[in-house]
Amino acid sequence: MGIMSFLGGNSKSLGKIINAGLAGADKLVFTQEERADYDRELQKMHLEFIRMSANESTTRSITRRLICLPIVYTWLFLILVDVFAGALGRSIASVTAGVEQLQPVAMLAISFYVGRHIVGAFSGVKK
Repeated sequence: MGIMSFLGGNSKSLGKIINAGLAGADKLVFTQEERADYDRELQKMHLEFIRMSANESTTRSITRRLICLPIVYTWLFLILVDVFAGALGRSIASVTAGVEQLQPVAMLAISFYVGRHIVGAFSGVKK
């Protein structure tokens, strides 16, 4: 019935089709103003997320600690063993290699653990 009324010259259905086509074409173009509005909303949502997760007793914070601390403690222990062995004049190649291999992982874990504080400092979020 709808197709027949369009073919019969019903101006309401023709107007609806034209309006739908124009609205679709408008959504295909993403102007700079719309992009700025989108970025502003994205920043607001990100800051709100940081505010909500800023508490140190959240599940996320506890998980961060549980992942970070064993890795960093192992890395620091290997560094101390390597320094102690070097002070005694003996080099343990496996310990030195372990420190070198674990360093990127330890740095990643430290940035994962401390990263929230850095983001909070630069975004102006206060506790």
